[in-house]
Amino acid sequence: MKVRKIVFWTSLIFSILLFAQGIYTLKSFNSEDIQYFSENTPIIKTEYQSKDSAIHDSVNMLVLGLDDEELRSDVIALINFNPEKKNINILSIARDTRVKTKGKYGKINALISKGGEELVISEVEKITGLKVDYYVTLNFKGFREIVDVMGGVEIDVPMDMKYDDPVQNLHIHLKKGKQILDGEKAEQFVRYRKGNRKGEGYEDGDLGRIEAQQLFFKEFIKQKFKAKYILKAGSIFSILNENMKTNVKISDIDFFVRQFKNIKINEINTFTLPGESVYKNGVWYYIYNEKKTNELIKNNFR
Repeated sequence: MKVRKIVFWTSLIFSILLFAQGIYTLKSFNSEDIQYFSENTPIIKTEYQSKDSAIHDSVNMLVLGLDDEELRSDVIALINFNPEKKNINILSIARDTRVKTKGKYGKINALISKGGEELVISEVEKITGLKVDYYVTLNFKGFREIVDVMGGVEIDVPMDMKYDDPVQNLHIHLKKGKQILDGEKAEQFVRYRKGNRKGEGYEDGDLGRIEAQQLFFKEFIKQKFKAKYILKAGSIFSILNENMKTNVKISDIDFFVRQFKNIKINEINTFTLPGESVYKNGVWYYIYNEKKTNELIKNNFR
């Protein structure tokens, strides 16, 4: 059973879905567990090499949720853990955030197809002034399958959500009201921003979608923070192994075990990159506010 726990929680700690939930079982880890896991468990594929972090410094993990084509990152979140304060902060970055690479402006969500995780990390570091130590990339196929394995998530959908985009093969059809979302509907909920008709959707566009994503993740953690879900270990690890890419190494597990065991759910704070939506040259961009961003980072992420 110990091995199944290790596989389960080690895998989920790398995913925004259950990042905080992993704290529950980390308390039962010991050095023998880590050694056994290292010798007997397949390693999730890695590419970009992480930078060494001093034990007393904050640790930052960038989480990217890719669309089915894996050409855009619809979810961009920077997870910050401070070993001294024992808290976790999550900074959501709007997918339409304007960035400048190679002298040209574009949206941050398109960088994954141009330069992979390394290019996205570079831009996030410029925006926040923080060093990104780790990254996790999870596609929506994995997202859907994990939600299904965990039995869905109950969400109070704030409005009727209807949107069809044949180009992205994205079709959203959700009714207003409290309901249990399976994997397919959960994806629709976290990706919805506007309808096909003018005036439909969130008034604040991408910021509304970010708030919905944060709500979903909080509810997911709250509802699934239970020991019985350890029994889902094998299925979840298989899903992550097929749909996730990370630079977290087996040797990093000991750090997570020692540092995360005292975290509590109510010590997870969510923030959104400050800024505003602007229409420029026929394209909607989210222009982040550098001054407010610096203040937010200084007060919460250092």
